[in-house]
Amino acid sequence: MIHPGSCYCREITYEVTLASPDDARTSLCHCKNCKKWTGSAFGITTKIAKDTFKITAGTPKEHVMDNGSGTMLHREFCATCGAGILEYGENAGDFIYITYGTLDEPEKLPPKGEFFCKVKASWLPEIPGLFHKQEIKT
Repeated sequence: MIHPGSCYCREITYEVTLASPDDARTSLCHCKNCKKWTGSAFGITTKIAKDTFKITAGTPKEHVMDNGSGTMLHREFCATCGAGILEYGENAGDFIYITYGTLDEPEKLPPKGEFFCKVKASWLPEIPGLFHKQEIKT
């Protein structure tokens, strides 16, 4: 199944080709880096294999920075509208994390879990039916 997506201005478009929705893992992240990246109370991304992702129009701009623990984090975004497209760390292997809201139909790949719940905003309720990790041990 093909899952199309784009940035806000549609200068960058992409397709994710998955045999099954189980080939993706959407999750919410409450870490400081994701909050800063999204300008929100949490980040939400969908983990997919790199080879399932294809840019169909445009060229994202890349920003690389130490995530605070010594791992270089790569983030790609639209240089025109600023929308985040994807991210990956040096240790992500053959996976990338696409920004959930850029999918044209994100509800087809619903969240499966939450990370860094120990720093989750106190006003956010726990989402039932998802796994909840307090932190990620490195």
